[in-house]
Formats: sequence, structure tokens, C-alpha cells
Amino acid sequence: MTTSELRELYQAGKLRSARVCHDTLSMGWLVTFYDDEGNQFELTDTLGCRVSYESPRAAEDKVHQVADCPTRVDSLYRFFEV
Repeated sequence: MTTSELRELYQAGKLRSARVCHDTLSMGWLVTFYDDEGNQFELTDTLGCRVSYESPRAAEDKVHQVADCPTRVDSLYRFFEV
């Protein structure tokens, strides 16, 4: 979802938290928002492509442009099971 779409959800009281995590494919940082039911809303551009940021700080700044909610920053690397 775009920044404006996520901002509308937050203003409607539907977003409760955010997570910033490291993406091993783009080597950037992704932003995902969550509602009370655990549904995920990933920050994307207008074409629906994920937006990544160069640092956790830049991603956190984007979270604060959308919503004033608790934000969890994951560690530098995520491990995947094969």
C-alpha cells in the first residue's frame, strides 16, 4: 500500500504497529504495518512494488510520516528455513 493509503488506514484507527526489517534480496530495509488482527500492510510504491530504504533510520522516519505507532526494528539479518 502507498503512504497515503496507509495514512488513511491509520487515521481510521486500523493500524496498531509497524516493523522495519532487513531484506536480503534488495539489501535495504522494508516497512510493514499491522492491524489488531495481525493483518500485514506492506509499504509499496504506486505500482505495488516494495519500497526499501538504505538504513533502519530512514525506514523508521517513513513509519513516522505514516503513523505514530510502536515500531520494532529487526536485527540486521533474517534467517530463512529451506
